[in-house]
Amino acid sequence: MEMKQKRRAKERPLLPEAVGGARIKICATGCSHCRAMRENTKEAVRLLGLPEEELECVSDFAGITKLGVMSTPSLIIDGRLVSAGKVLKVEQIMALILEVMSETEKSREKSQDGE
Repeated sequence: MEMKQKRRAKERPLLPEAVGGARIKICATGCSHCRAMRENTKEAVRLLGLPEEELECVSDFAGITKLGVMSTPSLIIDGRLVSAGKVLKVEQIMALILEVMSETEKSREKSQDGE
């Protein structure tokens, strides 16, 4: 992994309100960009073979702001805001899902080893 990508991964903000429940959350209202991001995320989840229960679509403004998101469409993986305000391609979403979930698993393993 390139240094720039490693640095970016560490800078992803953790949204405490987004932790728990589905591992992947898409914050999207009804605009065309949000619909495209929602469909691309669903396709990425399907292609990765993840269960549909791992994806939650948050479309109401109250729910979106409660998560701490300020722009849509936004993608949250394992409580980390990984994209906001733009439509990602399916391949980009898949890469982010794999990267962040891998980081989460490594973090869990380290915390278990330290106990």
